[in-house]
Amino acid sequence: MSNFLSPDQITKHTEQVGIKKTSTGIFNSFMLAFMGGMFIALASVGSIIATCTIQNYSIAALISGIVFATGLMMVVIAGGALFTGNVLIIISVLQKKVSIISMAVNLGVSFIGNLVGALFTVVIIHFSGALEGANGAVLAKLITKAAHKVEYPFSKAFLLGVLCNILVCLAVWMMSSAKDTSGKVLACFFPITLFILSGYEHIVANMYYIPAGILASMNADYVKMSGVSGGIVSHITLGGLVDNFIPVLLGNFFGGIIIGVAYSTIYTVNNIKLPGIRKSN
Repeated sequence: MSNFLSPDQITKHTEQVGIKKTSTGIFNSFMLAFMGGMFIALASVGSIIATCTIQNYSIAALISGIVFATGLMMVVIAGGALFTGNVLIIISVLQKKVSIISMAVNLGVSFIGNLVGALFTVVIIHFSGALEGANGAVLAKLITKAAHKVEYPFSKAFLLGVLCNILVCLAVWMMSSAKDTSGKVLACFFPITLFILSGYEHIVANMYYIPAGILASMNADYVKMSGVSGGIVSHITLGGLVDNFIPVLLGNFFGGIIIGVAYSTIYTVNNIKLPGIRKSN
């Protein structure tokens, strides 16, 4: 017996997962999303701390990706839900097993739950003092990262969001193929590391990075400790958060739709007749 699912089996499995997700009550869906937002936020904190003193861009990005991959591992293995992964419910919609309204409700609840879970973590981390390490280097990394994210023009943030969720959904897809925990960990590790290494934009991660940057920039002691210039700090605003969230959210949605539609088409559409080709007997 194979210890992994083939791509066509993953498609069927994902279809069933979509049915289950949309059949789960709103409260449980919210709580799973809350946990997912918290797990990704915790992974985001870890990735900042792990790289705050590394000057080499490539090495810092690689280590950040390695640490951040823990977030999706916790979501899938421990139990959680992410807006980004739930876009794959589109497969169930295309197979007419789930209505588009049910998918929209699930995505809405997932987004809100992820946001609340991430903000919950933002507040706890901020007031715990966990960001005060490395003589202000952690705060400098956080504030600079948040400022960088809110400066993206709409089109760039959108496209970075598309690329991100192509890889995130592929990670979820590949994890579904594994029948044991070690296989799921390995399947998650490489696509997620690649997305972080490449600098793509993930809406749930940004639910931590940007609000945490805003909160840190409002603390005069933290700004002084970080050594970041006032010009950079002034860029981190609620308006900047919205300017980032909208295109990244749309990009993540579109990236997930690409994966869901592609594999649904490849593995569930049968008997397509092409002009000029006759079926042999």
